[in-house]
Amino acid sequence: MTVERLDRVRLALRARALGPSIDAPTDWEQWLRLLYPRAVDSFADHHATFWDWLWSIKAGRPRPFIGVWARGGGKSTSAELGAAALGIRDIRRYALYIRETQEQADNSVANIAALLESPTVAQFYPAHADRLLSKYGTSRGWRRNRLRTAGGFTVDAIGLDTAARGAKVEDQRPDLLILDDIDGRHDGDVATLKKITTLTRSLLPTGTENAAIMGIQNLIIPNGVFTRLVDDRADFLIDRIVSGPHPALLGLKTERVWDERLQKLRARILEGTPTWLGQDVAACQNRIDTDGLSAFLEECQHMVHEREGALWKRSILDEFRVMVPVSMRRVVVGVDPSGGREEIGIVVAGIGRDGRGYVMADNTQPGHLGPANWGNHAVGAYDEHKADRIIAEKNYGGDMVASTIQVAASGRIVPVRLVTASRGKAIRAEPVAALYEEGRVSHVGRFPDLEAEMTGWVQTDPDSPNRLDALVWALTDLMLTGGNVQLSGDALGHGFEKVPEWRIE
Repeated sequence: MTVERLDRVRLALRARALGPSIDAPTDWEQWLRLLYPRAVDSFADHHATFWDWLWSIKAGRPRPFIGVWARGGGKSTSAELGAAALGIRDIRRYALYIRETQEQADNSVANIAALLESPTVAQFYPAHADRLLSKYGTSRGWRRNRLRTAGGFTVDAIGLDTAARGAKVEDQRPDLLILDDIDGRHDGDVATLKKITTLTRSLLPTGTENAAIMGIQNLIIPNGVFTRLVDDRADFLIDRIVSGPHPALLGLKTERVWDERLQKLRARILEGTPTWLGQDVAACQNRIDTDGLSAFLEECQHMVHEREGALWKRSILDEFRVMVPVSMRRVVVGVDPSGGREEIGIVVAGIGRDGRGYVMADNTQPGHLGPANWGNHAVGAYDEHKADRIIAEKNYGGDMVASTIQVAASGRIVPVRLVTASRGKAIRAEPVAALYEEGRVSHVGRFPDLEAEMTGWVQTDPDSPNRLDALVWALTDLMLTGGNVQLSGDALGHGFEKVPEWRIE
C-alpha cells in the first residue's frame, strides 16, 4: 500500500473519530452567526443571493456564480467564508483560490486558515480544525500557499502571475475554484487576454466535472475579465449567474462644496441609498474624503465604462444609436491587421444618403487563427454589406495585406485602399471623435467590444485597440477624405499618408 493511500486511510479514520460533536445549524445565516459572529454583521440582498447559491451546492455541478460588488462590500470576506463553509461541511474537498498575484492568493489562504482554526470550528468540525499530519507527526501542508486539514480539505493559493498548469494534490483534482479580484487596475487588452488564456487553458480545465466556481470582484477597468463576464463578451463560464454590478449607493448624487474648516473644495454626497448597511452613507463619504470622488466612482460604483480623458463618451453613443440603418451611399470595411496582436480589427461602416455615418458591424477576429481567417472574414464582410472597398493599414506589411485579401477574394475584384499610420493614433482619432461629438455618426445596434475600446482608451495608453483603429480607418475614408478623393496627410491634418488604391484583380 502506498504512503498516500495509508495517509488517506489514516485521515478517514481520524475524521470518523473526530466527527461533529454537536450538530451545526442547517440555515446558512444561523450557521454564519454562530461560527463567525465577528465576520458578519448584516446581509444585503446580494449577499443573501450568494449564500443561497452556496448553500444549495450538493454533489453535482452548480452554475458558476459571479458576484460584482463594491469595494468595501464584503467581497473577499464572503469568498473566503464561502470556501471555508464548503470545505468544513465536506461539500467540497479541494479548492484553488485564484487571485491576481501569488502574494494576494497566499494572504487569502492564510485568512481561510485562521477561519478554520477558530474555537467554534473545533467544536462543530474538529477534524477540519486540525492540520493534516504525516505518520511522523509533522504538518503535511499548512504553509503560506497551502492548507490541508485532518478532515481532508485542501486549499491551494494560485496567483495569475505564477499560475501553473494541471494543479492537483496527488490524485485529486480541484472541485472548487474561486476567482477573487483577478483584474488589475492597469491591465490593458493584452494583459486581460493573457489572464483569460491562463484561466481557460490552464486553471478552469483542471477542475472536476462537478467543480463549483465562484468569482468575486468590483469592476475597475472597461475591458477586464469581470467586465466581460458581466456584459456577455466572455465566452467561458457560459451558464454563469451574475450578481450585479451592485454599487455601494443607489441613486448617488454629489456636489462640490467649500469646506470652511479645510479651506478647500470637497465632494459631498447629496443623495444615495446604501445597498448594504455595513457600507452606509457615512462610510461612503469617508471613502470619498480619503480616496477621492473619482476613485469612489470606479471602485464602489463600477463606473468604468468611460475613462476620464477618453475621446468617446457613452452618452453620445447612446444618444445617436439607431437599430435600423438608412439607405447607404457608400460602404467600406476597415481592417487593422497589426502584427503580433491578439485580434485583427474588422469594422464595417457606411455613409447614408442622409450624409450621416453609420457603423454597421464589428467582425473582429482572433489574431492567432492566422491571416487566412481574417482575410476571409474581411472579404465576407465586404460581400455581406455590399461594400465599395476595403480600407486597411499597411504599416505591418502592405504586400502581405494585399495578398491575403487577394487570396480570400478567389480571383474576384475587391478594391483595397492601403493607408499608412504616419502620425500618432490620437491625431488620427481626434477628427473621428469630433464627428461623434457633432452627432454625425450612429451605431446600428450595439457593439460591446468596440464601444468598450472607444470609451476605455486614452491617448497615453501603451496598447493600441484594434477595433478602434479599424473604425478610424473606415470613417476617415468615408467622411474625412471626400470619398474617392485621395488627399495627403499634410492636406488633411489627420495623419494619413497619400497612397494609391490597390485593386485586386
